[in-house]
Amino acid sequence: MKKYLAFFTCLILACGLFAQEKYPIPVRSGDQKHSRMVYQYWALTSGGINFAKSHGVTPYDYGKYVGNLFAPSWGAGNNFETYVKGMIANWESMRLATDPGFLVKEEKDGSVIVSANEKILHRYFPEGKGYSTFNEFIEYFRGVGDPIADYMGAKVQLELKDTLIIFTMRKK
Repeated sequence: MKKYLAFFTCLILACGLFAQEKYPIPVRSGDQKHSRMVYQYWALTSGGINFAKSHGVTPYDYGKYVGNLFAPSWGAGNNFETYVKGMIANWESMRLATDPGFLVKEEKDGSVIVSANEKILHRYFPEGKGYSTFNEFIEYFRGVGDPIADYMGAKVQLELKDTLIIFTMRKK
């Protein structure tokens, strides 16, 4: 009787192993999904920068090309307030829950300064291991930002200061 009981117990356990899915869908938290999506965005952008460089195009000029393509997707042009809100929303969408928040400051002249910790970007550009460098991405982003800002009736300045990325947006 013990043999039969042991045999059926092993059979039941074996059925459990064979019943496992060959291609299971991973279970991830919202933060894990978001992190992966952001990583894929940066990887594709970095790959585009690398491809452009291999064809003699600077990261800035490649960024201008992309910015000109996407500027009309920002809606009706010459809308400074929509531009500022869109820039903040885009960066906030890429910020992980564990990243430091942003500081948004409106100046007396109507310009808006957004300060973000550059940690948001650095993790996606490990030196010597990526398709492009952090500095190449900054030049690309400057290129993307100029035509979009122009379309929206603004000027944007991006600067790196200490550990911050500072965007200053001014109405034209």
